[in-house]
Parts: sequence; structure tokens; C-alpha cells
Amino acid sequence: MKIAIIAAMDKEATLLKQFAGDDVVVATSGIGKVAAALKTAEIIHNHHPDLIINSGVSGGLQPSLEIGDVVCGKTIAYHDVWCGNPNLYGQVQGFPPFYASDAGFVPFLNQDIKNGLIVSGDKFISSPDDQADILKHFPDALAVDMESAAVAQTCYIYQTPCLVLRLISDTPGVEHHQKQYDRFWETAAEKSFTNLKEFLTKVLDANSSDD
Repeated sequence: MKIAIIAAMDKEATLLKQFAGDDVVVATSGIGKVAAALKTAEIIHNHHPDLIINSGVSGGLQPSLEIGDVVCGKTIAYHDVWCGNPNLYGQVQGFPPFYASDAGFVPFLNQDIKNGLIVSGDKFISSPDDQADILKHFPDALAVDMESAAVAQTCYIYQTPCLVLRLISDTPGVEHHQKQYDRFWETAAEKSFTNLKEFLTKVLDANSSDD
């Protein structure tokens, strides 16, 4: 089994490279939807993975989430797309309004991981107004990032299973938001990536047993 992990930033990928090997490819896409889609397509063409994991940090949108929590994108959507009626808000015309992490891999996740909607757009969300605008359209959204919907859409196009796993690094709209984000990288990031390590071990061990 071949798994590819795509992260947006070098500092995310640095923590993930400990997983790289014969069965796991780790790549950095760059920030934003276009960069994420291009890297995902490149990985699919060059490595033909059985699963693509989009991992990295996200802003938390619900008060129930804490810094360091891990969220699985049971569904994934764009928060900055509007193609007009009869499309739903967030829907690229001709494509589904929501994408989904592959249900076959979700049972391997730690039970502490939250499952729900993750939304993406080409904007770093930092103000209460930005957060409120997202929740107006997606009141149940757990987290926001700048890449996961583009990865999910590309996987949908190429019929490649995907799984979106995001770490809550900050909560947009709070006072001293930037300091909160910076502090995450100083104290919580490496510990949070242990959830991904556990998941990979379970999936690869299960696949090895099936061979």
C-alpha cells in the first residue's frame, strides 16, 4: 500500500518526514488552493497512491475545540466559492457541494479525533467578522484552512481516496490571535502529529496482514 501525505508548509512537512519511507511519501504543496491542487495531481501521476492524506494546521471555528485537537474532515467544502443558482454556496458548478474523507479509513483513527466539516478558502481567517461570515454559510463547520477542499476535489477528479486530518493551531477572532498561532508551533505541534503516526501504523499493519 502506498500513502502520500501532503502538507502546505515546510514546518508542517518537517514533522511529517519522520513517516517517509517505501510506503509513505511526504510532500509540501505550498499555501493555497492552486498550489494544493497542483501538488496533489503531481503526486497522483508520479506515485499512484492508494490514499492521500492532507495534513497540517487549521483554525478552530467552534468553542468546543481546543488548541492541539485533531479534526478529521468527514466532509470538506469551499467557503469562498459562489457560482450562482442553482448551485449551493461553496459548490463549484459541475462538482459536488461537499467532498468526503474515505470512509474505509476513518475506523483506523483515534477515538479522540473529532469528525465533521472542514472548510477551505484562499484567505487566512483572523477576525471575528471573517469567522462569522463562514459560520453564516456553514454553521456546523469545525475548522478552516486554505488547502483541504482543493486536495479533496483533485482526489475526486482522479478517483483517489483521500483523508483530511487537521490540527487546531488557533481560534480566529480571539484577542492576540497571531500570538496564539505562534505559540502552537512552540509547544503543541510535534505532540499533535503523534495521532497521524498512530493512524499510519494501524493502516500499514492492517494492509500487511491482508497481504
